[in-house]
Amino acid sequence: MTNLRTTCAVTTCLLLAALPLRGQQVADFVLWGGLFGDHRFGARSSLYWDYHPRRADGGRVWQLNLGALGYTRDLSKQWRAMAGLGVSHGYRYGEFPARTNTFELRPLVQLMGTRRVGAWTWSDRSRAEFRVIRATGDLAPEGADWNPTVVRLRRQDRLLHNLTQDGRWYGAFSQEFLVNVHPARARVAMLEQTRTQVVVGHALTPTNRVELGYGLQRLNRTGGFEMNHGLLLYYRTTTPFR
Repeated sequence: MTNLRTTCAVTTCLLLAALPLRGQQVADFVLWGGLFGDHRFGARSSLYWDYHPRRADGGRVWQLNLGALGYTRDLSKQWRAMAGLGVSHGYRYGEFPARTNTFELRPLVQLMGTRRVGAWTWSDRSRAEFRVIRATGDLAPEGADWNPTVVRLRRQDRLLHNLTQDGRWYGAFSQEFLVNVHPARARVAMLEQTRTQVVVGHALTPTNRVELGYGLQRLNRTGGFEMNHGLLLYYRTTTPFR
């Protein structure tokens, strides 16, 4: 019961954090795809990878194209740690476009935990990203170099509940918040971005799943903030290499 109260309290706080702030607000419809791989190749070791194509303006233009590759190590039955490298290509879009397109290298470390809370499975992820960004495209300054590293902290909590007795159908709710902590800038002194997602998933095999759902991204931009309503389609595989 104590764990359940803690879960409810955490979820309530995260929901409150996702509420819109005052300021000029624009809404958009986005399409987010996601491929996730977590392949065990040793008793405690796994290869992790992901790829995320994201489209904005109802799917008509690119928002972001990114992926990551990493090594995951089991610390215990409940906890895992991962170190990896992400690569991202960001695009100008919407009513608050960035100054230029960007290319980004994103070294990252994260700690992940999973536990049972009654009939629910609660998983969390705490991540630190060291973002090195470079302007690209026609609007980039001539001879543009890499910008100073931006350190971003991320926290995601996910609650999963089986919808059928065999667990092949399930529902999941997640909340994530992202904060740039270095360099300190006024516009990211609070949350830079939050992501709320609700999905229904189906296990195709014991190691392969597909998820379909709705996502809400609140993104602080120069001039205001975006409320991006999204259609989500994810595929997850944990097929082992050994």
